[in-house]
Amino acid sequence: MKLLKLVIVDDEPILLQGLVKTYNWNEMGFEVAGQAQSGEQAIEVIKKVKPHVVLTDIRMKQISGLMVMEEIQKTELDPVFIVLSAYRDFNYAQQACDLGAYAYLLKPIEENKLQETMRGAYQTCMEKLESEERYESWENMVRKDSTSFLQVVVQKYLQNKISYEKMQEVFAILKDVIEEGDRFIAICVDLDLTYKITDALNYEAARLELIQSLEEKFSERYFFWHFEKAEGCHVFLIKTKENATVREIAQILDQVKKEQKSPVTASISKPYKGLDGIRRSYEEAGLTIVNAVRKNVFKELKQAFIALIYALPHEEELQIRYIHKVMLQAEMMLNDTYGMTEKLQKQFRNYYSNMESLTAAQAVDVSYRILGEAIEEREKYAESGENKCAKEYMTVALSYISEHLQDEELSIVHVATQIYLNPVYFGRVFKNTFHMTFKKYLLQQRMEKAKRLIQDGCESIGTVCEQVGISNASYFSHLFKEYTGKLPSEYKKDYEE
Repeated sequence: MKLLKLVIVDDEPILLQGLVKTYNWNEMGFEVAGQAQSGEQAIEVIKKVKPHVVLTDIRMKQISGLMVMEEIQKTELDPVFIVLSAYRDFNYAQQACDLGAYAYLLKPIEENKLQETMRGAYQTCMEKLESEERYESWENMVRKDSTSFLQVVVQKYLQNKISYEKMQEVFAILKDVIEEGDRFIAICVDLDLTYKITDALNYEAARLELIQSLEEKFSERYFFWHFEKAEGCHVFLIKTKENATVREIAQILDQVKKEQKSPVTASISKPYKGLDGIRRSYEEAGLTIVNAVRKNVFKELKQAFIALIYALPHEEELQIRYIHKVMLQAEMMLNDTYGMTEKLQKQFRNYYSNMESLTAAQAVDVSYRILGEAIEEREKYAESGENKCAKEYMTVALSYISEHLQDEELSIVHVATQIYLNPVYFGRVFKNTFHMTFKKYLLQQRMEKAKRLIQDGCESIGTVCEQVGISNASYFSHLFKEYTGKLPSEYKKDYEE
């Protein structure tokens, strides 16, 4: 057992020596590394010894155990405090717990209670030490090869294998990786599906040439991360401060398409800010078939089918199984939302019955036509009136709006995308549900949040602007006066009086 350092504090010399010598501290996982007969001495000893645990009397002359805890909290030290108190000191013990004490023990000390408490303190300290070791290892790894490490970490973040909080830690360690105003644009790119199926021999060579060409051209202008998705297509995540970068990237892609003898397909996201923007851009560029059908968007369905081919394995039998899996997912989604007509159900049954006789290319073509018809059926159903499922999405939509009011780019299109509905249809359902347009509701929520921030004493109008997603202070003031009848400065004075 690893022995941890223990400091014992008591201003009664006899009691102090009794604590030091009476108990077998080694059996409990500790060595007595220091002792003190006063609060002042305790502070000096703790700073010098840097113990894992401090066992201290709470009532001492001049500097009490509470004052010792408060003083040590001002340093970088973080020992576990266990306080000793008599019954008359119960209020002190409560204050000690408020200050973060691990536990308090009543005098005279019961040995069983002491052993139980020290075992718990030992386990707490060991967990803390292991966590610190992992963090130190993580930090060293980040600093040692930040470029390669970030490449892997960002990819895992986009695969939901690393939490948002952990990503914040990484960027905090490296500093300046994401600066204020940085935006991210994602590009999903590969060769067209027909080329993979019709010319498999030359596909990989042409694909490598495409990716190398893009890497060379992007590296001349931008900082970027590049990796291959599990489904197969390549993703470039580009950092920029300019919205115009989207247009530049499109021009580069057009140039590469002209240079390549094989057909190139690509999707580009809009630029999104900060760490959140990394994921948002990635999700926007990587469309899926199920989401395209759920939103009733033919254009996205076509793009998603192109992306589907990126995921197909080389063996035709496995290709057909993969397409079958996608169709099952789409069927489940259709049944769970608007439901399916008898005609559509028959088409799915026929597809499954004839699947073994279809080539991979035929399976792609048939499934594309079926899901295209599914979108037509869903559009007709949407036009016939609101459905219960869409209304249920409104709760999710409102929650998303509330959480992203600070995002200048928050729009009806983006919110509709989050709940997988066509923006036009979402706008109509939203208006019928809340008896106001999405735009009016968004303005109302932003102005109400601005009012709360001003009422709560927010010092800077600029900060308020940032929190409600309206960066132009003059425009914000104009909207605020229209909404409240007062300028922000006038409204602020009302709550200062």
